[in-house]
Amino acid sequence: MSDPRVTLPKPKTPLLSLCHVITPNAALFDNRGLRNGLQTELLHGQKFKVYAEGRNWLWGQAVSLVKGSRRPGYVGYVPRKALSDAPFKASHIVSSLRALVFTKPDIKSHIIQALPMNARVSTKRFNADFLQIGAGAYIHTKHVSPLRGKPAYEDYVSIAEQFIGAPYVWGGTGHIGLDCSGLVQMALCAVGIDAPRDADMQEAQIGEEIEGSLKRGDLIFWPGHVGIMSDSRTLLHANAFHMATKKEPYKTALDRIGKPRRRKRL
Repeated sequence: MSDPRVTLPKPKTPLLSLCHVITPNAALFDNRGLRNGLQTELLHGQKFKVYAEGRNWLWGQAVSLVKGSRRPGYVGYVPRKALSDAPFKASHIVSSLRALVFTKPDIKSHIIQALPMNARVSTKRFNADFLQIGAGAYIHTKHVSPLRGKPAYEDYVSIAEQFIGAPYVWGGTGHIGLDCSGLVQMALCAVGIDAPRDADMQEAQIGEEIEGSLKRGDLIFWPGHVGIMSDSRTLLHANAFHMATKKEPYKTALDRIGKPRRRKRL
């Protein structure tokens, strides 16, 4: 059975345009009211295939952030003002927790916004320290990495640990906060691994089921929830109990949440 979260209705409607996100993030909703039903957040530079449009919204399907991926993204409604159909070819990925956008190639200049980790930008080198991403918009070279070549990181757990303290946000992928599966997806994305969006999808589609002792990087699944082992005894997860991304003893989490349904290793 097809999953309506990532499957276009049949018959498939003609593609109207290929857009990209021009705001730091863009909410994707399951209804055209653009208020309730937040499904996920798209990131700056992420592609979005448009199949229908209204006055305030565009309806279509998100494209994975991982280069070369064929994994279908979420289907839904995105605010029109968050997207552009102008030509866009990403050259760099935000490899820090956030990349500050300055009005000048100077760290003392005005900061106009911040782009989240894994956002894509199209840049031209301005000097040794800054890249220009638009008129009056510069980001520091230490906050980004070229898309060509190996990812900036190899250990996805170290990426997830950077989000410790970030607020828990249902459907979030890191701009102002994130949820459990968003944490896993964004951490894996940063090391070039393409993971589906939701915990049940991740449980079904990535890793191999394990028994016995746990180690750093193992994924722990409960119904509707996923966490990452930062070591054999400590769980890292974005959760509504703490309303934040936290580390806690694995045993403490088991006592509160219950026995996990599945444990998997990448």
